[in-house]
Amino acid sequence: MPLKQDTTNVPRPAHLPDKDGYCYLGHSTLYYLLLKYGFPAIILFLVELILLAAAAGGNVLPPFSEWVSSSAGFAEAVHVAAGVIPLVIFATVVFAFVMAYGWYWSFRYKLEDNDLSFEQGLISRQEISIPFRQIQNADIEQSILYRIFGLADLVILNSGHEDPQSATKNESEIIMPALNIQEARRLQEYLLDRANVQKVVSVSPDTEPPVPPPFQ
Repeated sequence: MPLKQDTTNVPRPAHLPDKDGYCYLGHSTLYYLLLKYGFPAIILFLVELILLAAAAGGNVLPPFSEWVSSSAGFAEAVHVAAGVIPLVIFATVVFAFVMAYGWYWSFRYKLEDNDLSFEQGLISRQEISIPFRQIQNADIEQSILYRIFGLADLVILNSGHEDPQSATKNESEIIMPALNIQEARRLQEYLLDRANVQKVVSVSPDTEPPVPPPFQ
């Protein structure tokens, strides 16, 4: 009989699962992705402010304003750039939303009775299922930027296929990226606990077939 999941200890994400029972990585992840892909738009916006100040002439922003006042060619270039950059900013913002939401919707996970399931990919979907008994370890990794946003990667090491010759690196290491740090820790604790329970059950004398007596 398969081991049933103790639902009282299942870590509950801050967001509700979808109709298939899958969970996404959370709003903190989405905000991080929007800022990550939208950062060039912020830089361009600052450049636009500099160009507008320079185009105003006078001593608003020396030495650029002085160059505008003294060189008609430079002034024309500044005005053209100031008119083009807003269009580039708009395109960059659209790109950031498409990339952030595309990345966000491309990865989801589900905790089932005896395994952890993933779906990843937006156009070509890949489904991965890891039995708890195959989980060897779960590590939390944080970059400096992740620490600022309170995020972390949960790196899950597993034993791969029953046939080790058919296992690949991607199948032996699964990364749940940009999780909220509290949720990453809850998942880490839960997965390691479930993995230990499954391994104990798999070697329990009650579940092993009887050993025939040796020849007399």
